[in-house]
Amino acid sequence: MAVLERALENAKLVPIDRVIDELGQDLQIEEVGEALAGQIVIDIRHPDAAEDDPLELAGIEVQTMPFYAVNARFKELDPTRQYLLYCDKGVMSRLHAHHLLSEGHANVRVYRPS
Repeated sequence: MAVLERALENAKLVPIDRVIDELGQDLQIEEVGEALAGQIVIDIRHPDAAEDDPLELAGIEVQTMPFYAVNARFKELDPTRQYLLYCDKGVMSRLHAHHLLSEGHANVRVYRPS
C-alpha cells in the first residue's frame, strides 16, 4: 500500500487536450475534413456508439474497429490503402493515429468532418 500511496501523491493530472497538443510536436498528424474515394474510414468509437449512430458516408467504405482493438488489428489491414480514423471528438482518433504513425504506418490520417 505504501507504494500505491506514494504513486498517488506524486501523480500529475494532465488534461487530455494538453496530451493531444504535445503529441503533435514529434509527429505531424494529418486531419482531413472529407473522405475521398478509395480511402477507408475506420470508426473507432465504442461498439455501442457505432451501433446507435452508425457512420454512413456515400461512396466511402466505413469499417468499425473499436478503439481498444486498433493497435492489435491495424497490422491486418491492407498496407496499400489509406485509412482515416474517426471518433466523435477526435481525441481517440488522434491518439491512435499518433501511435500508428510512430510505429511506421504512413497510411493513416484522422477524419474530422466539418
